[in-house]
Amino acid sequence: MPVVARLAAIAAAGLIATHAAAVSVSLGASAQNLTLYGQGAVAPGVGGFTVGQGTSSFDGVTSTFTFTGAITGGDAGYNSGTYRFVTTYAGPNTPEAGPAAPVAQSNPNNVNFFYYDFIDPTTNVTLFLKTPGHNYTIPLVTAGNFVAGTGYGFTFTNATCTGVAACTQNNVGLTPGATIFGPVTIGASFTGATPTPGVPEPTAWALLVAGFGGVGLAARRRRAVAVAA
Repeated sequence: MPVVARLAAIAAAGLIATHAAAVSVSLGASAQNLTLYGQGAVAPGVGGFTVGQGTSSFDGVTSTFTFTGAITGGDAGYNSGTYRFVTTYAGPNTPEAGPAAPVAQSNPNNVNFFYYDFIDPTTNVTLFLKTPGHNYTIPLVTAGNFVAGTGYGFTFTNATCTGVAACTQNNVGLTPGATIFGPVTIGASFTGATPTPGVPEPTAWALLVAGFGGVGLAARRRRAVAVAA
């Protein structure tokens, strides 16, 4: 059974349900791993984690974690193309996703699910969609808070564990030093998006240059005709 990492805030989920302009998108298996680092029990039988959301880098000030992949479904206009799902926060990306990594725990009612306990106030989560029609930049979490009307969830497509005999999400959470990791699919909801102004692709630049050249050539020809007359 796939392990599901459900990360939408309850308040945000309620807003999604009632907002008429809500958009849903399905993001295919990521090229990078979601990693949950076991932190031990937070309550009897309930495991805790820190969360590494993709491949990470650290520029000396900010850690950046990224998932990438293909859009596999969703509402019209958002249902094909590619995505980048980017999480940033202050400080290093190690150990165990860094001191400012999201903190989570298993859901006591279903330990195959988990939710955030704490998101550092320096955290931003942004979804970038590149569709055939437009590029979109969609803030999901800003300064540690879910943007109103947004939510997202992860599902492992193939999970691997270290440090536990039975590879389950909650066993990892109950075991400090254990991990569970693997690619994920992502479901995201938001209340609409404004297309991001894009830089023309090289082929577009070539066409623009050709167009400018054509205009110049036409102007020279008009001037030449005028002089000859």
